[in-house]
Amino acid sequence: MEINNKNNTLNFKAIPIAATKNKFHGVTTKIDLYRLTKSDNSFIRKFASKVNFNDTLKNLNEYDRKRWRQVFDYAVDSILDNENNSIIAFSNNIPCGILSFFEDVRSLYLDVVCNIPQGNGRKVNFCGTTLIYQLFKYADILKVKNITLSAVTDGPFDNVSKYKRLGFKDLGMEGNYVKMSCNQYKIKETLDELSSIIDYKPLNTKQNVRLEDLVV
Repeated sequence: MEINNKNNTLNFKAIPIAATKNKFHGVTTKIDLYRLTKSDNSFIRKFASKVNFNDTLKNLNEYDRKRWRQVFDYAVDSILDNENNSIIAFSNNIPCGILSFFEDVRSLYLDVVCNIPQGNGRKVNFCGTTLIYQLFKYADILKVKNITLSAVTDGPFDNVSKYKRLGFKDLGMEGNYVKMSCNQYKIKETLDELSSIIDYKPLNTKQNVRLEDLVV
């Protein structure tokens, strides 16, 4: 965190990770990824308070709308837990997704990944997959044995099927969640598959970026 001595304002910064581009159903979407630090907590709180699920998701039934909001609120809390590692995705200078994970004895635990509904009431194409792609890249670099997660079964999307397509194996139910795991071989396999879909350009810079400057 940096404090401007002239007006005592706070400058919240994030670390650029990569600029990505994908093509889905003929539509090209650019997504930029940033690593969050505890200095970004105030920005996250401020931004989260402005996300209005009722206005942006009018065409979604009330239960799914509330459930999506619950997952989003959980994701925000996970990001604010300074023990976790967190990534935020931007598309067209608007936050479109967040992911939080932590390391656990030669493995990574995906705590949450959540799309952020846009003004048109839709998700940004491939946002969640792009965030998970970045997680897989971390896992490959760290040479972890597996990535584990607990997938919700009562949300607005079929997350279990999506994770299976990304190489995760169903380990059984635990409450309203499905425990899942992806081993190091599947991680590499999925990375290769996604590399043909996602144009990924790492941003090798140590210069932080003010998130407020990115938001239109």
